Amino acid sequence: MVNAHITPGGEIEKRMAFVPFWEVEPSTRGLVEVNQNLYVFGPNGPYVTDPPGLTQTPPTPWTVGVLGQQTPTIFEIIDYDLFQNKVFVILWTDGAGNIMRFYNGVNVPLATGYYCKTYKTKVYTVQGAMLAFSASNDATKWFNIAAPVQDGSGQIDLSTTDSDMTDNVGLEVYYDQIAVMSKTATQLWKMDPDPSKNQFVQTLRQAGTVAWRSVLQYGSGDVMYLSQSGIRSLRARNSSLAAAVSDIGSPLDPVLQDLMRYQGEDWMSGTIAILQPVTGRFWIILPDRIYILSAFPGPKITAWSEYDPGIVITAAAVHQNRVVVRDDQNMIYAYGGISDEGPVYDDCFVELIFPFHAGTEVATYKTFVGLDATCAGVPWDVYGAFNVEDSTVEDWFGGFDQSTFLQGKFAINGYSTHMSLRLRSQSAGPQTLSNMVVHYTVGESG
Repeated sequence: MVNAHITPGGEIEKRMAFVPFWEVEPSTRGLVEVNQNLYVFGPNGPYVTDPPGLTQTPPTPWTVGVLGQQTPTIFEIIDYDLFQNKVFVILWTDGAGNIMRFYNGVNVPLATGYYCKTYKTKVYTVQGAMLAFSASNDATKWFNIAAPVQDGSGQIDLSTTDSDMTDNVGLEVYYDQIAVMSKTATQLWKMDPDPSKNQFVQTLRQAGTVAWRSVLQYGSGDVMYLSQSGIRSLRARNSSLAAAVSDIGSPLDPVLQDLMRYQGEDWMSGTIAILQPVTGRFWIILPDRIYILSAFPGPKITAWSEYDPGIVITAAAVHQNRVVVRDDQNMIYAYGGISDEGPVYDDCFVELIFPFHAGTEVATYKTFVGLDATCAGVPWDVYGAFNVEDSTVEDWFGGFDQSTFLQGKFAINGYSTHMSLRLRSQSAGPQTLSNMVVHYTVGESG
């Protein structure tokens, strides 16, 4: 499926539009929601406004403000998280790779690390083999080896527990533990406000990530992430919460492995994971495409699909029950638009390609004579392929945009052992496909 997904009722539904609603200054970077308001990160802060650290308090829910940082330039946002409703952010200040950390817009010189996560009463960061954490309830105080203070801050050299933990690139909460991810492995730790009580739990081999922003808690406690082989999940093996690696993303493995080979690790490292509100769909956002997981345990639906947003996405956030993204041209878009009157749809190209199917008698020729379907919205163009040895050869059958069951079947003409249906459209407006029936007569065996 391209530009479509599966609903909880098992229908195929066209995606909504990415609607631009705000343009930000080129000097700003990133996108974040704080206290139900949208912001980007800007240089030359902090600014004396209310609350401190903001260049602009948005007057409306769809005004994008600026979080001022105490640096003259911002090259790229590496990572950020909220702590006590204020932002702890790690960023490159320039193209030379100089890195600084800020909390509420103010430089925190003792803080270390490239990737961060708020957990319980502290901010945790990782860089190389070192896991560092702030003082309890204070993100401005960090461990100083020259003058150590008993304030709860500290560091752990993860390479002393495992040789695979020397290039750590991500953090996420896993039930009551914190998952520290390198490129090749994951360690689970139970952390305590008293650093002397921190406890190593488990190492998982072949469970690393190449994209720190792809690491995201999903469902009841699983952690999804992009690995070198595809999308994987840390999942509890039993009631003890001992973790194991799940291959929930295996249908996409060939696609993602090809992208890793041809685009390279640097390109893949920009991958962003986000949860779509209300529907709970899991989005894996690559710069030029989005992979969508529609997983609904009740009706036993698990399906991946692809969105083509038509833009290059550099940042994403959730705001007002919508996914909001920023592109490389400094525009901010809302998925589905910002109107309360209903979602917005565009004329994106939608394609559904079903696998070759032979019915109940695989090695028997069939005469395919008709289709029945229940659908709504803009018309579908219907195609069929009958040559399993060359899937590019197909016939056009016509189009339909409503239920055919009371109108008589939609006539087609084909002769083969298998048939692959393809539905395509490119018209503005909503679109659904609820079910489809193929009519055929059985001929001789092959």
